[in-house]
Amino acid sequence: MGRVMVGILIGAFLGGGLGALIALSNDSEGDIFISSDQPVTEDQVRAKLQAEGWAPIQVTRDERYIEATASKDGRTARLMIDSLTGQLIADNRDED
Repeated sequence: MGRVMVGILIGAFLGGGLGALIALSNDSEGDIFISSDQPVTEDQVRAKLQAEGWAPIQVTRDERYIEATASKDGRTARLMIDSLTGQLIADNRDED
């Protein structure tokens, strides 16, 4: 009876640990660039970058992803945004 109880406890700890690991793995995705319950548009991306002082801004769309290239203070940045979720997939802006 003792072995069964130890086996159940070990299984419960392993299952709980695996569940926590799965829940935390989704947090490693990129930050939200534009929060919306609708798909993000190229115009929304352009407007947000303009509001942050980036110019000139080039925005292209490739199916689900929006890619933006812009300049500010002599730096060039390239971003890739998931249009369905508004999450940043790639961001090489320097945050000075």
